[in-house]
Amino acid sequence: MTPRRLVTLATAVTLLFALTACGSDAPTREEASQEAHSAAARQASASSAEQISTLLSAVTQASPLRSVATSTRDICHAGATNALWPHDDYRLSCGLSDTRYFGADGDILDVLREVDKRAKAAGLIPTTTSAIEDVETYYAANGKTDDGLPLPLPGLSYLVPGHDWTVQVGWTRDVNALINQAVPDLTWPTVFVEADPVDFDTLRSGLLRRSEYLVTVSSGTTYHEVPWPS
Repeated sequence: MTPRRLVTLATAVTLLFALTACGSDAPTREEASQEAHSAAARQASASSAEQISTLLSAVTQASPLRSVATSTRDICHAGATNALWPHDDYRLSCGLSDTRYFGADGDILDVLREVDKRAKAAGLIPTTTSAIEDVETYYAANGKTDDGLPLPLPGLSYLVPGHDWTVQVGWTRDVNALINQAVPDLTWPTVFVEADPVDFDTLRSGLLRRSEYLVTVSSGTTYHEVPWPS
């Protein structure tokens, strides 16, 4: 490599680091935390949480499910970018999730049909890849392929008209496979956390022990997002 080539390469590397250092417009921890705790963000969180809670209650109302626990999580992340490589679509993004846990016994297909009926009555639209017909096909085949191999357990999924939400329904017999949820630390880029996790160890020795199946009904959304300055 000629000396001229070495100088050119060194100049390019220096310019690269200069642009990266000076071009970043990522928020500071203080800025991101202040926005996450703002009245606008907290009001959006409360409104979305109420809408999701009402929706999930409608899906499970009068269905053959026994409520055993509820898990919620509200979390905000700061975005990262620089002048050369944008990494995230947002400067700050906040989202929440709500998961309901239920015990169920007897014919799980009948239970899921009732949940599906309630979901449709609430105005939800089944997705084409996770509908009750897929569950019926799974049980008609005894959960196996023609070659006797186990099929993946299908789930139910619904679109919420007018929102970017989905509602997910799942179930399992192996409650021992559930792992306790950890509450995220306030480690950058996380700047806000409010979480109410489920203690599965307690549930296993209590309500879930008396249930043949564990059914989960969940939803979530991004409720507050701040774009990068133009």
